[in-house]
Amino acid sequence: MNILNRYMFKKYITGFFLASVVLIGINLLIILISELKNLGNHQYSLYLITKYIVFLIPQNFLDIFPYALLIGSMIAFGSMAYHSEIVAINSHGVGIKKTIKIILIQTLFLSLFFTLLTNAIAPELSNKAQSMKNIALNKSSVNKNIWFKTSKSIINVDKVITDNDLENIKIYNITNGALSSIITAKKAFFTNQWNLVDVNLLDVENNKITNKNSYTITAKEFIPFQILKSRFNKKRYNSIEDLYNNIIFYNDRGMYYEDHKITFWQKVLLPISCCIIIFVGLPFLFTKIRSTNQSQKIIFGILFGVTYFVITNIIINIALIFNIPALICVLISMGLFILFGVFLFNKLVKEHIPI
Repeated sequence: MNILNRYMFKKYITGFFLASVVLIGINLLIILISELKNLGNHQYSLYLITKYIVFLIPQNFLDIFPYALLIGSMIAFGSMAYHSEIVAINSHGVGIKKTIKIILIQTLFLSLFFTLLTNAIAPELSNKAQSMKNIALNKSSVNKNIWFKTSKSIINVDKVITDNDLENIKIYNITNGALSSIITAKKAFFTNQWNLVDVNLLDVENNKITNKNSYTITAKEFIPFQILKSRFNKKRYNSIEDLYNNIIFYNDRGMYYEDHKITFWQKVLLPISCCIIIFVGLPFLFTKIRSTNQSQKIIFGILFGVTYFVITNIIINIALIFNIPALICVLISMGLFILFGVFLFNKLVKEHIPI
């Protein structure tokens, strides 16, 4: 049995890495083509584009590895089925049901390993890439203004270059329920405290305007870093730990954060999702030998597996509209596809082949 496990795992790994190389290559080529339109703008050079793409490789691998697992498994075990190796395994007492169980265990191991590995590497490099690009292009990372209310002021930020580099800031100070002063600044950057540059201070009570080259305020008096990071970092660029900390921060303040909770649970449950897409695709490989040609089986398996992510996003978005909690949204979509995988197994395999 150990020999069989090792043989199947070797086949699986080979197919997985071949699929990964192809998918990552396609992804990076698309990114390169899309970034070339910005070449020469401000300080965005070919060197920075190359560095930006290299930094995004771990995140790209995290994005594509579920599809690589699906395609790799279809190719590897489809080849075994085509060369009657599955039949030989079955004739030696290892049924289709047990074979699928072995594949799913190997899928869980691989997906868990790569989820943990990429979660430790990808978020930091991806955010560095995004920050580097925004600084080079002097480009805001978000399309909407950020507003935040403290006990003494209302703060507005027009452009977030990075979570430590802001532009067009307005601070409305409130005293005894009335507007007392307005502070505007062209830029702000953080060291040990927030440093505002090119500052205009309007004293509303005394009707007096003062201009200053710089002005400092403490981090506690400004927008919390969790909000800046959650707005600056793309949701998929956040690590599981960062998403969890952000959820705690927003929950403590009673602020809406369900869309980020969705991302959190999708990342936590990604190994299970990988098992589900493989489970949905595998029955097509174990249909009757002459029911359809092998290439069609592989294509059908891949298409039905990929459908999982498409349909899941649709189900989750619909569920969010009805204010269903994030975890329940994710579990509903996963449960539906588990039932769909069982249906395919019973319809395509169990009725025709001994298991």
